[in-house]
Amino acid sequence: MSGERILIVEDTDLLRRMYRDRLAQDGYDVLDAADGLAGLAVLREHPVDLILLDLIMPRMGGLQVLEAVKADPRTHGIPVVILTNLGEESTIEQAVSLGATDYLIKNQSRPADVSEKVALTLAAFGSSSGKAEAFHVFIRPDAGDVHSVVDAAGLKRMLWCPACENELALRLVPDGEHPGHFDAYFVCGSCGREYAGLR
Repeated sequence: MSGERILIVEDTDLLRRMYRDRLAQDGYDVLDAADGLAGLAVLREHPVDLILLDLIMPRMGGLQVLEAVKADPRTHGIPVVILTNLGEESTIEQAVSLGATDYLIKNQSRPADVSEKVALTLAAFGSSSGKAEAFHVFIRPDAGDVHSVVDAAGLKRMLWCPACENELALRLVPDGEHPGHFDAYFVCGSCGREYAGLR
């Protein structure tokens, strides 16, 4: 194991701490979030190798998070292990159909079992967080083709977030399959909203 990065998205504080502590003890770099929206915010900022995802959470449930992860070309390849409870069999089936890799029944799984599942899944899928972190680039309003780019991105006002009126950055995410190439989209550093992917 070489410090692979794991994201735990779980709303029960005790479970989240138990999983985080065990995975950190086993050498993983662990990030965590207490609900689905917070989990997606973490994913916008940090590449991860695997997601442990609870199904029932406030603000945004696990199935919605899973759909968002699998719909985004930047995250669709990340293996997702569902954390679930007994009696949620139909939801597990739905999660697997949406692209979940595997699942664990929480009240039947000790932290050591979770760590073992993480190790087995990473062995099968490999590591992806070795990619360079994304870059945030600020564009001058009078430079080059900036007006055409803003029009193509569908922004109503030049380089400002339509939601909170803060300056947007162009986020450049390295394309792991094509060195020197990037996926690009506008992101607001204040509210975290993303606008119009460019390629």
